[in-house]
Amino acid sequence: MRQKLEKQSNRRGDTLIEVMLSISIFAMVSLLTINMMNGGINTAQRTLEAEMARNEIDGQADALRYIHNNYVAERNMDNSQFRKAWNTITQKAMRPSQVKDGEDNNVFFDINNMESCEEPYEGGNHLENFRAFVINPRLLIPNNFSDEGEHNTDIEYMGIPYDKLLNKMLVYANDQDGKNVFSSPSLYPRIIYKEMDSSATDDELEDRSLYDYGAIYNDIAKAEGIWINAVGNDNQFSYRSDYFDFYIRTCWLSAGTRVPSTITTVVRLYNPEVME
Repeated sequence: MRQKLEKQSNRRGDTLIEVMLSISIFAMVSLLTINMMNGGINTAQRTLEAEMARNEIDGQADALRYIHNNYVAERNMDNSQFRKAWNTITQKAMRPSQVKDGEDNNVFFDINNMESCEEPYEGGNHLENFRAFVINPRLLIPNNFSDEGEHNTDIEYMGIPYDKLLNKMLVYANDQDGKNVFSSPSLYPRIIYKEMDSSATDDELEDRSLYDYGAIYNDIAKAEGIWINAVGNDNQFSYRSDYFDFYIRTCWLSAGTRVPSTITTVVRLYNPEVME
């Protein structure tokens, strides 16, 4: 019995240094694990944001091609809304001399070296000066023509005549209605829609299905971190250009980064007015 007690009394416990070392190692492993988890989450978030930005870019690119293709198909119809849309875009396009920097030959401003996504909206009003715009793809409604090929101007969409849809289809930063539409992104580049002013009565709205009611949200409320700049190749008259380059630009601050993320896509469309 005495020998057993003597053996137990001779056992040594952990010293304070050993305990502190163990805690330090555990803390380091925990911090490394948390940092790795945060890095993985941020990477997944950045990937998702980039995918959402590309979706918005693709939507604008498809809208441009849709307007162009329908204009080509209906170029002999003076009342075609797509002819009017194309003419508006080309007449407001910039000339090469207006957007080129003589020293570096940069287009507009150096979007890849911005400190924040607020610069295009604040520094010299870049979006307004370069006639930035976005397209409302929800208002690309097919034209309504009679059997004789005449455009039916009596047709309305959500209480708005077809002839007035153009003002809501193309939203420019330098127009009065578009000044409050363009803003830096709160999350990622996106176009936010709001309820369109409708002439429908409350009783008519109650009779609509959920699908019909959802279709009311066809008016652009905000274009956050996305815009289009149109540039022709004619230095005298932009609308006479052989082709137009549409710079679809996006800018946003990704998760876990300090510098803005940007994606730019260029869509080149040839001018049917000068190309036979």
